[in-house]
Amino acid sequence: MDCSKKSFRYINENQSGCFQSIQLRIVLHSILKLQIWWRNISVQKERLNSAVVIQAHFRGWIVRRGTIHKKRCIVFIQSCLRGWLARREFFYSDRTIAAIKIQSLVKGWLIRKRISRNSSFCKAVTDSYASETKGCFKSLETEMVACSVLKIKKWWMGILLFKSRKKSILTIQAQVRGWHARRETTRRRHCIVVIQSRWKGYLARKDSKGRLLELRLRMQKSAANVDNSMRILNRLIAALSELLTMKSVSGILHTCETLDTTTRYSQKCCEELVAAGAIDTLLKLISSVSRSIPDQEVLRHSLSTLRNLARYPHLTEVLINSRGAIKTILWEFLRNKEEGYFIASEILGKICLNGIGIESLHQQPVLLKRLKNLVDDLQKRAGNEKRNLRSAAGREQTQRRLKVATELFQLITSG
Repeated sequence: MDCSKKSFRYINENQSGCFQSIQLRIVLHSILKLQIWWRNISVQKERLNSAVVIQAHFRGWIVRRGTIHKKRCIVFIQSCLRGWLARREFFYSDRTIAAIKIQSLVKGWLIRKRISRNSSFCKAVTDSYASETKGCFKSLETEMVACSVLKIKKWWMGILLFKSRKKSILTIQAQVRGWHARRETTRRRHCIVVIQSRWKGYLARKDSKGRLLELRLRMQKSAANVDNSMRILNRLIAALSELLTMKSVSGILHTCETLDTTTRYSQKCCEELVAAGAIDTLLKLISSVSRSIPDQEVLRHSLSTLRNLARYPHLTEVLINSRGAIKTILWEFLRNKEEGYFIASEILGKICLNGIGIESLHQQPVLLKRLKNLVDDLQKRAGNEKRNLRSAAGREQTQRRLKVATELFQLITSG
């Protein structure tokens, strides 16, 4: 309308004198029609585009709804199929088939047993009924009664069979569920125990780390401040030099115990003591002890110290080359009946591992003969104790001594 007004004004202003006729009106009317036609076309295009957009959205919504419905149906079908496959796999597994067969056999036996009882009862009922109604009712009525009884029997047996099957299924399900629950509980308990052990180990290591560091620092500080003359090795060497001159048995015993303990855990102590002449001192001490109980304790610790020294091959050679060492140790082995017997056997075993030691032992024929006699005597004693049924402790002690003596004699003779 604005365009038409502007056009009309323009024509009136410029050609007011020329177009006052009917032709001007026709032109204006044509222009207005063209404008209306064009506006109608524009409106129709806009409406058409809007309708197309609405239709597209509506069709998309319909397609999406159908797709969602199909997807739900597919998921439901898949779940049903998986459940059916799982049930079939469970019911047709080897154990399930075996259980079903066993149950079917047992149920068949029970049902046959019940049928046999009921059939005999029904037969008796029908016979009595037939005998009572003989002459009054015809055979057709008797057959109807028997048929009714059989139907009742079948119905009752069906109920019993259904109940037994239901009970069996429930029992199997309960067992399977219980087994799954126990397995899961065991697995979780194992995981918990592993986690707890790891955590406790971590805490223990964390706690001991600080303690070990503190202890190490204290040991280093003590080692730096200690007097050289007060070190255990120097004190042992000083005590060793005074060992043969001591008059107190308790002092000698204490020194021997200390020597035994230190040589058991330190190779350096063993080497230093051997260099200080500990072997000769201990051999003299062993030869001088008596049969009293304190002296036997001194003897035991002295032999144990020699055993600790003999653990190292280079010190074993020093022991073999010491004067009278082989004879003294072998003599103590032959005459001792207590723990010193086994300690001396261990020392002799270490000596037999050395070729020089074997040669030194062969140079003692008298003692070797006594060793042979000891083996024979122990064999006879073991046989007598076995026949006389002596106490188990004494028999075991004799067997142990015999085994040690036999092994030592074989080592010496075979070498």
